[in-house]
Amino acid sequence: MGSTPVGRSPSPETLRAPTVRVATYNILLGGGGRWPEITKVLAAIDADLIALQEAEDRVAVERAAAELGYQVIFGKAAANPRHQAVLSRLPIISSTNHQDPAVFLRNSLEIWVETPPGSLLKQFCLHTVHLTAAFHRRGRAEPERVRELTAVRAQAARHPDVDHLVLGDFNAVAPGDRIQATEFFAQINQWRRSGVLQGAGALGPVPPGLAHLRWWQDSESRDADVEELPEAVRSGLPRLPWLVHPLLEVLPKGEATDAVLGALLPRAAVRSMLRAGYTDCLRSLHPRASSFTCPSYRPAVRIDYIFASRGLAPRLTRCEVVGRSGDLAQVARRASDHFPVLAEFQLGSPAS
Repeated sequence: MGSTPVGRSPSPETLRAPTVRVATYNILLGGGGRWPEITKVLAAIDADLIALQEAEDRVAVERAAAELGYQVIFGKAAANPRHQAVLSRLPIISSTNHQDPAVFLRNSLEIWVETPPGSLLKQFCLHTVHLTAAFHRRGRAEPERVRELTAVRAQAARHPDVDHLVLGDFNAVAPGDRIQATEFFAQINQWRRSGVLQGAGALGPVPPGLAHLRWWQDSESRDADVEELPEAVRSGLPRLPWLVHPLLEVLPKGEATDAVLGALLPRAAVRSMLRAGYTDCLRSLHPRASSFTCPSYRPAVRIDYIFASRGLAPRLTRCEVVGRSGDLAQVARRASDHFPVLAEFQLGSPAS
């Protein structure tokens, strides 16, 4: 297994036990021209297993995997280009691509792997997800996310004695998590006024009379060139209806507004995992940290998760969002609009 270049070095006691490092990472629309940066992030994570969402370019995924010493399990979505992949340095026992379009907007990969020598567990399983987003439908999309997670849990329940993880991009907010929406909306407003949104294709046609108003697009604020925005920003900018922007213009900025907006967000999807007995790995070790994973250019919300089953949860030793700060930060912000999430599990005893 690899070294631990990201975060705190393990203790001598932990080093005597076999460990497994698992990560999830949405690479944004197949990676585009950002694969040099994505590969650097993957190398820095140095995980044994990495679940990738929006892995649309299979050739690019396989090229990066070969460079870094991984084998690839690729799973196409049923009726959607947002495919998934798992990179593994552990021996693969079996894999299944669940892609029932009546259940999943995209798909879910089920991967069984062998554990390192000396592990008390001989095998465990990954279930990857990239849940429905559809943020324009607000709470109406939450039942679809709950349905997808119910199906994934049903897959895992077929093997109740096998420890497993459910991980990926949930496009959902956890109960108790705060958001930082107003700073994000303020950035969107600034880009709108300077013309960046229209140039980047993140703003559709607006009424002619509105487009010429000074508060809508201020020529004096055009200090940002569209071409200078990183690809991860331009590709990941949300396309909001023009009618939303006047509302964002008058939205008060601050924690109070964030709290009100956060209270309006549905949280049933993640709650369903907690009620089913899964452990939110990051929150279990960092109960009060913001740990925002998206968007990387103005972090505002946590929507990427690693959930552990009851048998694996006590073996969790570490979980963190990678690239939010430190030497990797600039590369991670250019690589994708998501930050990866990394978890580490000790699979033996300290004396093994």
